[in-house]
Amino acid sequence: MSSGLSAPPAGLSEVSRLATLLADQALDAQIMSRPIPDDQIQALLDAAVLLDEYGQELPPLLGQIVHEIGTSAPDRASRRREEDEVGRMAWMLRPFRSAKRAG
Repeated sequence: MSSGLSAPPAGLSEVSRLATLLADQALDAQIMSRPIPDDQIQALLDAAVLLDEYGQELPPLLGQIVHEIGTSAPDRASRRREEDEVGRMAWMLRPFRSAKRAG
């Protein structure tokens, strides 16, 4: 899905290398049942898009992570909606909690 951009910039090999290192950290976190920070996921997706725009092959670890993100995206979105709803409810009930403490 190349967008017709000219010759790839020299820095793409560095993007690929750094994305591989970040993907390795993400997979390690997944293996150890630790959460992968959203900004790390976004950086991996940005690297994948950039490499794809220049017609570069994704490093295998990055490809694996992009696939994993794609399959878990609905679960992450559902959890985020639930967390947002809990936060809104807590904010709405805040005045009642203050009144209860005072009384």
